Amino acid sequence: MSAKSATAAGAWSGHDTWLLVLVGLSIATVVVLIAWARLHAFLALMLGAFTVSMLSGEDVAKAADSFTAGVGATIGKVGVLIVLGAILGRLMADSGGIDQIVATLTRVAGPRRLPWAITLIACVVGLPMFFEVGFVMLVPLVLQIARRAGQPVLRAGIPAMAGLATVHALVPPHPGVLVAISAVHADIGLTLVYGLIVAVPCAVVVGPLFTAYIWPRVTARVPESALAAFTTAGTATAIPSSSPAEFAVGIADRNPAAAMATAATKTVSGRRTPIPPDHEEVPEQLQDNRRAPRFSVTIGTVLLPVALMMLKASCDTFGWAHGAALTGVEFLGTPVVALLVAVVIALFTFGWTAGASRRQVHETLSRSFPPIAGVLVIVGAGGGYSQALHDSGVNSAIGQAAQHLHVPLILLAWLTAALMRTATGSGTVATVAAAGIVGPMAHGPDTTHAALLALALGSGAAFLGHVNDASFWMFKEYFGLTVGGTLRTWTASHTLLSLTSLGAILALSALAG
Repeated sequence: MSAKSATAAGAWSGHDTWLLVLVGLSIATVVVLIAWARLHAFLALMLGAFTVSMLSGEDVAKAADSFTAGVGATIGKVGVLIVLGAILGRLMADSGGIDQIVATLTRVAGPRRLPWAITLIACVVGLPMFFEVGFVMLVPLVLQIARRAGQPVLRAGIPAMAGLATVHALVPPHPGVLVAISAVHADIGLTLVYGLIVAVPCAVVVGPLFTAYIWPRVTARVPESALAAFTTAGTATAIPSSSPAEFAVGIADRNPAAAMATAATKTVSGRRTPIPPDHEEVPEQLQDNRRAPRFSVTIGTVLLPVALMMLKASCDTFGWAHGAALTGVEFLGTPVVALLVAVVIALFTFGWTAGASRRQVHETLSRSFPPIAGVLVIVGAGGGYSQALHDSGVNSAIGQAAQHLHVPLILLAWLTAALMRTATGSGTVATVAAAGIVGPMAHGPDTTHAALLALALGSGAAFLGHVNDASFWMFKEYFGLTVGGTLRTWTASHTLLSLTSLGAILALSALAG
């Protein structure tokens, strides 16, 4: 599908040229404010939106209305899904479900297939979690698994990062993909199906295969201070004693991401008990009597919303349900409903039936919201930026320009998102900004091409993460790399992920005709 199908032919005018200049000015405004002035992305996107609106000739009131309307519409469509996904991820983490996944898969895989197991772990853990939260949860586990198995730390660390990055870029309900789906009017269930299809080869290439090539060529020396931070006061994660990777790890209070980690625990007769800083035994009345959920229960709960949305997508595609069955499948497969059902079930499987008190479940729910506040405001501002571009007429000017250049719309979406990611360093910002530019051009694509277009935006937003990406520095410090080593691992793997996913998306587009 080309951009020619997305916009009607028309004579080029001087005003169209000026609108394209405005796009450049607004992008430059966002990039300079984020990268140079270190302004928060919400304010940068807001100022970029007002730059477009005011310089395109709109009055102040109209410019303000465009931005606020876009914020409201985006938060209404996407924000609820982000909140529900955060709750599900927090319930899983606090229950010890992550520990069960790690223990089971590493026991089954063994040392030789360790990168494959950790890639799979990261993909599963990353489904309901944002990248940064999942990264902080997995890093202490990865460091200890590598040490216990006698493996180089990058042989465990790169697959963990690859699995998280893959699902974050390509699989709903991650915020960037959700914004892209909303912008191009794609079906979320079908996008989920295609996202999983694309994610499989990407996870294999960027995880085990790239790891096998790169880890002997890069030296990683985890600082002793970092190892100490994972074995002293703060927080800890317990692995059941049946696992060969049995350990208890902690994140010191000086870790800025410690607020995202699970409560300090040890396993006592199958129960999870808080560990005081001096590791003394705690009185019985202070013990946390929660039991870690079984592996099958954890996997089933996490994958439930994915299964419900895929069920709806298959019904929409093949029409196998009718009448009351169709109504039920359509209702349960609606993304908000699917995630809500999973959260309600998780309250039991990860909470009350696992021995948690009502107070403990309430505290877990309360901790779900602070980590996503920044994501929500960025996503909302991206919606306002998108609406400003639409109301100013920029989208039709870009459409005409792409028509004259004969750039396929999927490739244009990828290039726009890749440019924004390279400039701003944030995958979420890149996706929402690129969706605002490309989304209004997606008039009338069929459901398959709309889903692939949304994935192209997520794929481009994974491109070339480098020194302006905060997660770049997290990876560097946790694994004791030099800047050059981080460029050869983190940056190279993200670039490989972006290019591999683009190739898969273009192949699917060609097959779909």
